[in-house]
Amino acid sequence: MARKDARERLVQFLDRKVFDPILDKSEDEFSSQRERERLRDVKDSTASEKSRFHHDYQTAAAVKDNYQSDVSSDAGKRISAEARELGLPTLPGVRGEFLELCDKLDVE
Repeated sequence: MARKDARERLVQFLDRKVFDPILDKSEDEFSSQRERERLRDVKDSTASEKSRFHHDYQTAAAVKDNYQSDVSSDAGKRISAEARELGLPTLPGVRGEFLELCDKLDVE
C-alpha cells in the first residue's frame, strides 16, 4: 500500500471515529452552561488537534507516533476526560481499532 494512502486512511479513521463526532456536536444537546463551556473547550482542542493531524504529520508513521503521544500527554488526558464526561468519543477510546489499522497498513 502506498505510504500516502496509509496516512490518509489513518487520518480519515480519526476524523470519522473521534474528531468529526466531537466537532459536529451541538451545544443545544447540553442543558447546563458548564457542560456547554466544557464542550467548547473540547471542540477547540479537537479542532487544533485535527488540524495538526491533517497538516503537520506527513507520514503514516508520524500520525501513529503523534496519536500515541497525544493519548499519553497530560493535555490529551485532560481533554479525553472532559470528552468522556460529556459522552463524546476519545482518542484512547479507539486505541485498539487504531493500532489494528496501523498493523493492517504495516505502519511501524
